[in-house]
Order: sequence, then structure tokens, then C-alpha cells
Amino acid sequence: MEKVELPNVSKIKLIATDIDGTLLNKEGKITERTKTVICKILEKYPDLHFVLASGRSFPGTLRIREELNILKRPNTESLLNNGTIVYDPVGSIIWQNALPKEFIIKFVSNPLSNIDYAFSAGDDAITFSKKWAEIMEKKFEEKTIIMDKKEFIKKVADDKIIIDRASVLVQEKEKEEIENFKKEFESIRQEYNVKCTFYKPYFLDYTQFNSHKGAGLTYLNKKLNIQKDEVIAFGDGDNDLELLQNSGWPVVMANACEELKPYGKLTTKSNKEDGVADMLERIFLKDQMN
Repeated sequence: MEKVELPNVSKIKLIATDIDGTLLNKEGKITERTKTVICKILEKYPDLHFVLASGRSFPGTLRIREELNILKRPNTESLLNNGTIVYDPVGSIIWQNALPKEFIIKFVSNPLSNIDYAFSAGDDAITFSKKWAEIMEKKFEEKTIIMDKKEFIKKVADDKIIIDRASVLVQEKEKEEIENFKKEFESIRQEYNVKCTFYKPYFLDYTQFNSHKGAGLTYLNKKLNIQKDEVIAFGDGDNDLELLQNSGWPVVMANACEELKPYGKLTTKSNKEDGVADMLERIFLKDQMN
């Protein structure tokens, strides 16, 4: 890698990292090297905050937390459901940015028959499709509830379900069809000032306009009295843009989408090459490197 100035370890108080495509390798696993590096850093710097920032729900991060030995460890908050929810280290919600129920009801009342939906409601993932429940459990380790659409609409209308993210499932769809979906929802997106993000290759995500990983990070930094230049963040996708923009030390993966790369102050190796571990080791464990 090209020699660049790295942050002073004494100035960093928080590490935030995306999960899929960043912390995990191509097979969706945490490598032994990554586990070792992170565990060494957290042991050496117990006051350092280590934050998972992901589109996953809290249950979808359980295996990762177990493997990193950070279950209920102090200073391990998380920004999940693409930053719409901030959790404390024991999994309690400390901030949530929900979508208007009127938007959700119009969203699922679309007449197109070829649309599959998924929703995040706090710790729960909800879909109307058995196929997608299986995909979400296999790929993202989400225990997904399969619900009848009419029942779902009634529960949303009665405030029994609070939705923080609504998604159209687009895996296996052609680019033209994905663009057609976006056009179909554009009028209600504008009506409720909702943001659409393409979470490649699976979802078109709809969230509150000010609801993203960066908003969650800003809230957490304020709560913890941490400054922007005391944060290092890692990402690979366009849903990581605001996360990087709200950190003083944004790190893009070598496998990052092209749109994200200009926003990195630092670039690390790909997720196939332990890019997160490699950069963290150079910053926090350089005295232990050969």
C-alpha cells in the first residue's frame, strides 16, 4: 500500500465498521486474523469504542459479536438497520428514526404484483415471502417473520409495528427493472421526504431522509462526547457514504464501489485480504508488527 499519514493512536476514541463487504470476507466470515487483531486492540485499549455499523438488525450481528468476544463488552455500541437504530452495548435501543406509517401503508399497497418487500422493525425483520425469509436468514442471519400483508397493514395502522426501514427486494432483477421500481415509488418517496438507497445487490432501501449511518454516528458521538476527528470508520458501499463523511478518518476498502472511493482519506486492502485488520494493525499494533 502507498505510504500515507496514519492517525495518532492516542487521538482515536472510536472505531466504526461496516460488516458485509468490509469486516467480513467474500464468504461472509470473519477471518482468524481479523478476530485476533480486533481482540488484541480492545484488550490493549479498553476505553476504545468499537461500533458495528450495518444494514443488519441487532440479532443479525449476534454471531459476529460472539466471534469477536464483544457480547455485552462495554463501549461496543452499534448503528444498525443502516443507522436508523442506535443500540447500547447490551442491545437496548437508545435512538430510533422510524418511517411514517402512512408512507408504509401506501408503499405496500402498490398494485405491481412482482414486488417482494422486507421491513425492519426494531430487532425484527418482516417479509411476506417465504423465499425471501430464507434468503435473509442465510445471507444476513436474520430471523425473519413471515406475515400476511393485510395483517401487516392493520398492525402498522394501529401502531403495533413501528417500521424504521422499508425495502424492495431486487436480487436477480435486471437494472432496467430496478429503475422501474424506483420510478414506481418516486411520488410517495417525495411526498413523505423519504430517501432511497440501493444496497447492492439485494435491496432498494427506503428510510427517513436524515436516517443513515452518519446520523446514527453523529448522535452517538454527541452522547459519548467524541469529536469527529477522533473517529475512524470503514466502508465499502454507497450506504456507507455518510458514515465516512461523519468520521475524521474515513477508510475505504479496495473493493469499495467507485462512487465511495473519493471520500476516503485512507484506503486499505480488500475484504478478501483482511483490509480492516490490516489498517487497524498498522495504527494500533504497529509496535507488535514484524
